[in-house]
Amino acid sequence: MVLKNLKMTLKRSLSGVEVTRLYPEKIMDLPDAERGVHVLEIRKCIGCGACARICPNDCIKLVPYARGNPLKNKKQQYPQIDYGRCMFCGLCVDDCPASCLTMSKVFEIAGWDRDDIVYGPEDIAVGMYTDQELAELAEEARKAEEEKKRKAAEAAKAKKEKAAKAKAGEEGEKGSGEKAAKKKKAE
Repeated sequence: MVLKNLKMTLKRSLSGVEVTRLYPEKIMDLPDAERGVHVLEIRKCIGCGACARICPNDCIKLVPYARGNPLKNKKQQYPQIDYGRCMFCGLCVDDCPASCLTMSKVFEIAGWDRDDIVYGPEDIAVGMYTDQELAELAEEARKAEEEKKRKAAEAAKAKKEKAAKAKAGEEGEKGSGEKAAKKKKAE
């Protein structure tokens, strides 16, 4: 029995068939559906939190991050992922309405502390805005907010004027009725 096993081992070792992979030197081709580290397209993210709500392990939480689009994501909150808890199920990717969260083929996650494997928006984001683009977006968001406030003030003013006209119209009708009653009494 021992000789039979030894014979099989020698036969396989001499035939040239690789039994083990030389991992760091040779990385095998990964399938297209590989689920690795998440990638966040920061220009698309709307900060809805759908990824955080659907996560079964509660490893995604939304954190403030100032380098996103203030026009699309008014709260400026983006996902932070704790890979110590993540089971790479892909539910967060499937549930994202803006399709901004995807999974890459990067699978090497290591660290000395638990905090080293908690990836914030700055670690998983791609397509970051430059400082000039951020300044332009902030200015555009400020102008949009001012326009919104101006329209709300105009609407409130128009509503107030409409209410005042309606009240004046009611008083005018009452006044004409009282005048008619006084004329009848005088006659």
